Amino acid sequence: MKTLIIYESRFGNGKKLCEKLREILINKGHDAQIFSVIDTDPKELPEADFYIFSAPTRMFMLAPAMKSFLKNFRPAKDGAKYALMTTYLNPQVKALANMEKLLRSKNMVKVTNSFTVKVLGSEGPMEDGYEKSLEEFAEELLTLI
Repeated sequence: MKTLIIYESRFGNGKKLCEKLREILINKGHDAQIFSVIDTDPKELPEADFYIFSAPTRMFMLAPAMKSFLKNFRPAKDGAKYALMTTYLNPQVKALANMEKLLRSKNMVKVTNSFTVKVLGSEGPMEDGYEKSLEEFAEELLTLI
């Protein structure tokens, strides 16, 4: 299965999560590629069987670069499956709901609960134990993709 991990990360916490998730998926025998929304044209993504989108929550909202990317993104097929991840400072996480709304309008199907990680300051670091939680999230994804 080919998985694309698409992220936005201002301070590097989300990028770190996505790189670790990619490593886990590859070590389990899956084809996983990672793309930054800053460096990637959404119309030039390769086809995939599964998508993972990760963006920080900024001012309780979805990061503007991810919002713009998702508005221009078109999955390879209707009913494409996806999962979401976010980092947050405040537990009022609206970024996930915003991403879900944009992806639902593209006939995509969310297959699991979103993965969230609290950062301990606006620039991080992430809360202790996030690695174990990320591994559990990856295992759940592997049963779904």
